[in-house]
Amino acid sequence: MAEPDVTHRFSIHCSDQAWSQRPRNFVLLTIALSVVQVCLTCCSRRCSADEFVSGLRLFSGDAAGVVRVAEMPTLCEVWKNTTLHKLGQDDVMGPLLEANFGANGSMWDNVGDKIGVRPKDLCNIASGEVVAAWLPFENERRRPSCLSIVADIRGNHDEAVKIAERIDRELKADGATRSDVPKSGETVRIYKPKVRPGQLKIEQVVIVITQDRMIAANRDSVVFDILEAIPQGGLADPIADAELYQTVNDQVAERITVDTPGSTVQWYVRPIAMGRIIRDVTKVDRGNKVKILNLLENQGFDAVQAMGGTVVVAQGQYDLLHRGYIHAPAVTDQPDRYRQAARILQFPNEDMRPLPRWIPKTIATATQINWKIEEGFWALETLVDEAFNDKIFRPTLAGIRDDEEGPQIDLEKNVLPSLGEHLLLLTDNTEPATTESERMLVAIEVTDETAINEAVKKAMEVEPDVTLVDTVPGVNIWKVERAEDQLEEEVFFDDFADFDEPEEKQTPLLDTWAIAMVGKAAGSDTSYLMFASHVDLLIEAAQRIESGAGDGLADQADIQALFKTTKESGADQIAIQRIVRLGESLETKYELRRRGELRDNDSVLSAIIRRMFKDEEQEEPEHPNASQWPPYDQVKGFFRNASSYVETTETGWNLNAFLLH
Repeated sequence: MAEPDVTHRFSIHCSDQAWSQRPRNFVLLTIALSVVQVCLTCCSRRCSADEFVSGLRLFSGDAAGVVRVAEMPTLCEVWKNTTLHKLGQDDVMGPLLEANFGANGSMWDNVGDKIGVRPKDLCNIASGEVVAAWLPFENERRRPSCLSIVADIRGNHDEAVKIAERIDRELKADGATRSDVPKSGETVRIYKPKVRPGQLKIEQVVIVITQDRMIAANRDSVVFDILEAIPQGGLADPIADAELYQTVNDQVAERITVDTPGSTVQWYVRPIAMGRIIRDVTKVDRGNKVKILNLLENQGFDAVQAMGGTVVVAQGQYDLLHRGYIHAPAVTDQPDRYRQAARILQFPNEDMRPLPRWIPKTIATATQINWKIEEGFWALETLVDEAFNDKIFRPTLAGIRDDEEGPQIDLEKNVLPSLGEHLLLLTDNTEPATTESERMLVAIEVTDETAINEAVKKAMEVEPDVTLVDTVPGVNIWKVERAEDQLEEEVFFDDFADFDEPEEKQTPLLDTWAIAMVGKAAGSDTSYLMFASHVDLLIEAAQRIESGAGDGLADQADIQALFKTTKESGADQIAIQRIVRLGESLETKYELRRRGELRDNDSVLSAIIRRMFKDEEQEEPEHPNASQWPPYDQVKGFFRNASSYVETTETGWNLNAFLLH
């Protein structure tokens, strides 16, 4: 028999008098139950509507980049336990860092706060989640992107209003005009900054303070959309529900444990879309014949669809612990997985290798890479041809092989097959710190010493300004040094170039460099083709290999401990592994900045950055207090060792890194 309904169960327990009045009581009970049901339904709906909507539901799913702090108060608190935080508390460095990089620092004033809100503001007023997003508007040439921030300020509303008033004063003092627009019951402040000479883009600073949130952006339509979405529980297609975001987030979540909830920073990027935003902000591609991002897309690098990760702050022995993931599923059924030049991305996993013992103990960073070099080289053919808008790759190789005045090297038959699939990249700094202190050495595993030695000899014999250095017996070290008189001659004859196709003269990345084939010896059972930015570093490496000298980088206690920790963190079958002695790595840059000479640094990285971002109309941001920084040896102890490694997966790469406490 079916169980009686509620009204039946109630009625059979009533008194006779009540039972005699059943019709009236039944009606009253039915009404009461209906009211209860409506109340429960309304309560349920109200709880759902009142549930705080995450910022991840307020930004569109096509966001190019997102950074999320789940609990800003927790993050700010755990940050105090890091060694990096102690640097800011130092009696000397604390005030200087604040003056240069703090809320009112010179870096902030020069770089510009696009949305008025400063990082320190968020730490002071956010009571929960903070989400920042970079949004693409590629069809709007004058404003192709937007930066926006949504911060949970529940309980800190009054403080947020004070921040908004300070921003108001600062923007008006700088010539901005303000208009207030009502939207969804809120007042949106829209500032139009003073137009600068030569400015093309429409600029805005848009801020609204609700009871629960601070919303800031440099585009009013984004703020309007957010305000409309909040009562609806978010946008219809938010970043939280985007397939790529969820894929990356799931991959990271499987590999990370967080001891203190809220002690994390999450990030997510769609590389090509974010690249376009960076290009717009930095103007990297302006006037260039080769559009870098277009070239990369055409050459298959759009296979890298998304990447992201989670950084845990102050957990156990780590100041910072990072787990990330690059999503790049195969686009072909071939072993190389990708198309065109993207086939260069071939990094096979192997057992984590110990560092070769010949590496000098002065080395600051050491990176070991497993890479299919020969396949990667041939993958570059389509990229080079497209970049030059001509099929020049194969003819150039043929010229290197056949030109009677050239080196006559057959790269295809004699060089590439003689290279292994392991590569080392080393950097260090000489003392005292000068613009020439940063050194780099690349060592490529060699399987045929004779073939590579012959190829290097042929190449150097036709290279101008080359000197044979015979410091190491049995090893031919070739040093190339640019001659100043040759530079002047080249500049002079450039006047006779084709006036229809003017080309900007590009200076070499390095004024001097060295190359050598270093064979197996007492200190190494592997042969290497070595290239170095400084001949002294190559000589030292060759001498250590020849002599079998000990007391190298691999023998240092801190490096052995770092490798042990890396192994314990999950490194097993990996493709790339890197160690960084942060104290040694930062020394030259710190001292050059302190002396105002960093811009003149002659490292490879500095040369590339100068070339990419060269702009005669832009001046480097000032650091007026950098000259007051203490000597580096007084702060070196704040910078600890770090390690990272990459694992190739079926759908991309896992990223792993940590900075020790």
